[in-house]
Amino acid sequence: MLIDTHAHLTDEAYKDNVDEIITQLKDNKIEKVFTVAYNKETIIKSVKLAEKYENIYAIIGIHPDEVDDYDSETIELIEKYSQHKKVIAIGEIGLDYHYENYDKDKQKQVFISQIKLAHKLKLPICIHNRDSIGDCLEILKNHKEYLEFGGVVHCFSESEEIYKEIKKLGLKISFGGILTFKNSVVAPKVCKLADIEDIIVETDCPYLTPHPYRGQVNEPKYVSLVAQKIGEIKALSYDTVVNKTTENALQLFSKAR
Repeated sequence: MLIDTHAHLTDEAYKDNVDEIITQLKDNKIEKVFTVAYNKETIIKSVKLAEKYENIYAIIGIHPDEVDDYDSETIELIEKYSQHKKVIAIGEIGLDYHYENYDKDKQKQVFISQIKLAHKLKLPICIHNRDSIGDCLEILKNHKEYLEFGGVVHCFSESEEIYKEIKKLGLKISFGGILTFKNSVVAPKVCKLADIEDIIVETDCPYLTPHPYRGQVNEPKYVSLVAQKIGEIKALSYDTVVNKTTENALQLFSKAR
């Protein structure tokens, strides 16, 4: 069965139906979902959700849009929860230069700090990059010694050249709904080129709902559409994609085995 390696089940979009969505996962052939935090509040909520449900795991960290939430108290909270058996990685961390008035220097500082923190905690990282790939890649290269426990560039939509650089660093890439969009050009090219061993799948729900449900609230069950698209692009059977991406996910996020 599939693993949705990047979801935001603590989002307000699910305030009325998150329990229903989770209880239906097995019927939708979803084995596990990794719910990803982005600030202090969602770190706590993600861990609580993982404690409540056997098939939910938490990835905890501070998103670049939430860098003001990164302080000594948050670091202590991450260190404390990192010991929890259901906390499997640090994320999503990274850089985001999309919106105006972002603090580039602070984003870089917080990204580097969390890379080092993940290494100290012996956990992989989940990397967010939006309109910032040059700086993101430079930081990863300059701190390669802290990538010992691996990581993934989530929602990958960069070029084939960037994929090759990410691969050299020993990191994986994750495809989500963007791969299925009718106007998607770059992601399918990278998917075709990429080694299947480097690929995992995600929804990033409630965002980026795959075609043909684009415009609706995304859910973990739609990760199957991403897997189907990978199979079409790489001329692999659906079962092969499911088996390989699940194997890849559990190899990276070993605490979820």
